[in-house]
Amino acid sequence: MQANQGTLTALSAYLSSTVSPDAHARRSAEESLRQAESQPGFLLLVLELVKSDSAEMVVRQSGGVYFKNVVKRLWAGEEETQISLEDKEAIKKELVPVMIALGTPQTARLQSQIGEGLSHIASLDFPSQWEGLCDELINSLTPDNFVINNGVLATAHSIFKRWRSQFRTNELYSEINFVLSRFCQPYYQLFQHVDSLIQQPNPSSLPANSSLQLLSQSLILLVQLFHDLSSQDLPPFFEDHLNEFMTWLRKYLDWENEQLKGDEDDEAPGPLQKIRASICEIAELYAQKYSDVFTQLGTFVDGVWNMLTRIGTGTRDDVLVSRALRFLSVVVKMGNHRAMFQAPETLNAFCEKIILPNMAIRQQEEEMFEDDPMEYIRRDLEPSTESDTRRQAATEFTRALMELFEREVTDIIKGYITTLLQQYAQNPTENWKSKDTAIYLLTSIASRGSTQQLGVTSTNVLVDVVEFFGQNVFSDLQAAPGSVHPILIVDAIKFLHTFRNQLTKDQLVSVLPLLVQHLNSDNYVISSYAAITIERILFIKVDRQALFTQADVRPFAENILMALFANIEKGGTPEKIAENDYLMKCAMRVIITAKQSLVPSHEAILNRLVNIMGEISKNPSNPKFNQYCFEAVSALIRFVCEGQPGALATFENALFGPAQHILANDVAEFIPYIFQILAQLLDLHPTTSLPESYQALTGPLLTAQLWEQRGNIPALVRIWKACLQRGPSIIVAAGQVQGLLGIFQRLVNSKVNDIYAFELLQALYEFVPIDVMRPFSNTVFVLLLTRLQQKPSAQFNQSFVYFFGFIANIDSVGPDFLINTLDGVQPGLFGNLLTGVILSNTQKVTIRNRKLVEVGLTKMLSRSDKLLEEPHRQHWVSIFIALLDLFTLPQDLTHAQTATGGDLTELDPEEAGFQSSFSRLGASESATRDLTPNIGDTKEYAAKELGKRSTEKPGILPGLIGQATTIEKDVVNGFVSFAQQNG
Repeated sequence: MQANQGTLTALSAYLSSTVSPDAHARRSAEESLRQAESQPGFLLLVLELVKSDSAEMVVRQSGGVYFKNVVKRLWAGEEETQISLEDKEAIKKELVPVMIALGTPQTARLQSQIGEGLSHIASLDFPSQWEGLCDELINSLTPDNFVINNGVLATAHSIFKRWRSQFRTNELYSEINFVLSRFCQPYYQLFQHVDSLIQQPNPSSLPANSSLQLLSQSLILLVQLFHDLSSQDLPPFFEDHLNEFMTWLRKYLDWENEQLKGDEDDEAPGPLQKIRASICEIAELYAQKYSDVFTQLGTFVDGVWNMLTRIGTGTRDDVLVSRALRFLSVVVKMGNHRAMFQAPETLNAFCEKIILPNMAIRQQEEEMFEDDPMEYIRRDLEPSTESDTRRQAATEFTRALMELFEREVTDIIKGYITTLLQQYAQNPTENWKSKDTAIYLLTSIASRGSTQQLGVTSTNVLVDVVEFFGQNVFSDLQAAPGSVHPILIVDAIKFLHTFRNQLTKDQLVSVLPLLVQHLNSDNYVISSYAAITIERILFIKVDRQALFTQADVRPFAENILMALFANIEKGGTPEKIAENDYLMKCAMRVIITAKQSLVPSHEAILNRLVNIMGEISKNPSNPKFNQYCFEAVSALIRFVCEGQPGALATFENALFGPAQHILANDVAEFIPYIFQILAQLLDLHPTTSLPESYQALTGPLLTAQLWEQRGNIPALVRIWKACLQRGPSIIVAAGQVQGLLGIFQRLVNSKVNDIYAFELLQALYEFVPIDVMRPFSNTVFVLLLTRLQQKPSAQFNQSFVYFFGFIANIDSVGPDFLINTLDGVQPGLFGNLLTGVILSNTQKVTIRNRKLVEVGLTKMLSRSDKLLEEPHRQHWVSIFIALLDLFTLPQDLTHAQTATGGDLTELDPEEAGFQSSFSRLGASESATRDLTPNIGDTKEYAAKELGKRSTEKPGILPGLIGQATTIEKDVVNGFVSFAQQNG
């Protein structure tokens, strides 16, 4: 693609349109960009626009995001679209100059996006295919131009920061040593130079490209790089110069410069807060990993403690406070520094000067509660490294202290709680904050162990949680609207949420009606917390069984759902409707819990869900909300149709229209969900016929554009399997088998999608008459064999073994079809494939797939005439021994896969995590179909089948079994003995 004004103008327009509020314009631009990806030089043009000062900032920012995403998707070469080697080399040559060019504060966000792309490239290519990168960075450093230096340091950080989270491997350590041997000395010299410049008493005397702001950014990056380079092991160079490095780092815990602290009213931290936060992370790392050489630990503890006592209440310091408290928590938990903290006056000072001030609610949180309630909820419930709250950090510090000083800290905090509750009692209206702090303090000392999913799992025996709830919290839960400050009502609901496992089922049942009432509150945070708490209470398990049954929730399930839908619909716009995923998650959980008890009201519930789905489809904006919405629909289908099969038509009538709208408008985010829902509905029809409404879909389901979207493929394959099972003759008559084989060819060549190629192929051979498939089979196997020759993954090999057993198991196809087809491609190919691929991988087959492979091998031994003839007779013994090994040896777990499925009450999509390409609907999954339903014990089945075969072919099998005895005597004799007793 040539870099002329026309192409740059068109590319700018596409990139600009990717952030258009008009969904059609956005999708059209995305499709145009997708088509241009395969053209030579395309990504270089994107980089040129990102770098260009003359391009509009919206274009540059969109280009940066787009570059990062394309690199992550295509650089590894696992997609159909490939970036040429020439383009890859040209891009790598451009990346460091681009990062340097974007080294100014104004282009920091652009640099961050390109840096993420660079980091991904480096993770794949550096250093083996990008040896010159490190030297290029070092040679680009200058003594006085810190715009350039910051670009270099940011590039280095984008490459090295991934080391922090990686597991130790020889390859990783080779890469790190490669860098350390080149980078340490110039890094040390630059750190020394920056430290001397930034300490100058007169910053105005600094050169233009060495301003205080630029130097502070350099120091941030240098400190971050110190963490990167130390994250796996202590570099020998750092150990040799540890005193100098730690002296520099320790200095900045005390050093003050108001210019570098940022605006006091600003939420974002200033440069000095970022520097100090990174230093706290380094101190934490060294305390944990290198305590034997980190002799400066005591002075860092003092420095952090003193720094915390000087910090104000502004939100700009929140991340710093969090990192500082985390460092202190780590040192306390280590245990071997107990003497630093055990003095009573020290513990009292910690509680008074650190814990108490950081537990109190601030004006900023009050304002957020009113003005940005969704952000208030997320910060409270979803702690992250980017938005740690002071309360969370203070709570963790309190719990760390209690690991060593439980009774002492409990007594100190209890004293504060008593005082705060007395203050509240004197004037509840004015002193509501005192009670709010008291509840948080109680929560921090009462919990000894907790998880985000399960809540508190163990408590402090010195604190009676249930008694505190009854005396101080329950009254707020049942207070009349307006009589108690809304934050205290939220505190009461959250107390239930936190300590739900400490209350009995009867106690929880008694408070559920109160929570249902709060769902109808006009206060956004109160109604949201009520939904969050109901959802987590219904998720409680005892001995892996749901604590609450459909009988428990039947009285108010419909009321909960209607209240939730009303709160969701208040949003008005698609974005606001989908904003609060907690509400939809609660709806999903209520439906999963209520099950068939929703049959009488399912139409009203379905209509509300469909209306919400229709609104958010106009502009999908929240992936979690989307997932929960479709899970809710899917669960409703599942349970209502189980209780009332005749309701299937109601669901189809309600959902077909929205499905057609979503497909017609190419709402890419929803199409995988729609296909899963359609497949679920079709699975509920008898397998004897394909309904006309689904017959009409088969043509559009072959559209190439649908299969280009990676996220559609699992769902498309699933619906095609359901169609093939019910209407193979219709699909054959329509000439669609060839189209499906074309899709198979496309999928089998993709490392990402080859597993779905096997699923589709298996359905074709199982349901389409073999006479239809026979003419295509040579080509099918050539494609499979070609893929086998291209360094196939373990997953592909296992899928091939399963496919082999699958075909042998189908009575209408059978093992001799395999032998004839493979030898038809090339004489002797069956034997080569059998010994080189099939039998060498049978032991790695997953437990879930073993039964079918065992039956498939049994049928090869007992139903193949070809295997009893030359030249294949020699393979009978090999197959027989492989089968016996499956019966007697454990699974080779080298490539074991986790089984899917299970109890739907375990469904928690948030815990499972979302995939950008495809999110499976757990509720839509049908039970795995047993392809060998009439076979119980496979060993007994093999004994009987081989007994029959011996009768059919007298005198042949004993000789073959005798040959096997010479190879594995004990195993064969054991099976023969078993067969005599059971055959």
